[in-house]
Amino acid sequence: MFDFLKTETASSTPQQIANSMRWLGWAGFWLQALLGFIPLLVVVTSVLFNPRQRQGGFSFGIFLAIACLVILIFSIYWCFRYTQLANKLVIREIRPAKSQVNRDLKLGLLANLSIMAIAVLIALSRVGELSFKMLTLPQGSTVITPNPTATMVTQGATIAPSTIIAIQAMVNAIAAGLVGAIVAIVLLYQLGQNRND
Repeated sequence: MFDFLKTETASSTPQQIANSMRWLGWAGFWLQALLGFIPLLVVVTSVLFNPRQRQGGFSFGIFLAIACLVILIFSIYWCFRYTQLANKLVIREIRPAKSQVNRDLKLGLLANLSIMAIAVLIALSRVGELSFKMLTLPQGSTVITPNPTATMVTQGATIAPSTIIAIQAMVNAIAAGLVGAIVAIVLLYQLGQNRND
């Protein structure tokens, strides 16, 4: 079905494109929904349950994370829309023009590239901040953190579990964007193989 290395490929029919759109649309929808769950959970808990956020307002990082999530939700919807577009491609009377399908796929690709770009910017910022904190500690040092019941001696206490979860959320957002981009690129390629308008 997807032979990228073959130089003499046959023209894809609208039914073949519709089957690919249906299958890849559902695969993209579910994969992006699963990968997008952790970033959604992290941003919602960060915005709603972080007392520092309520006092100081939104930081630029939180604004970027919310923008990334909004685009991710749009991309999940757009993958579902591919399945609906596939149903229209099968019926000749309501079949959209090739240029309209091409534009829809390019919009999906642009949305997913935006997700990846924003998530990479956030990840670079967070990982850079974490690296700077770790480099400021003397080598082999022990960090003492006060606890209401007792003083605990821990190594590497500057890395909190919430930091690791936030980094996992950024990786998941990048992966979700990559899934959506691959779906759009494969469908654009197959649409380009169609010789009919």
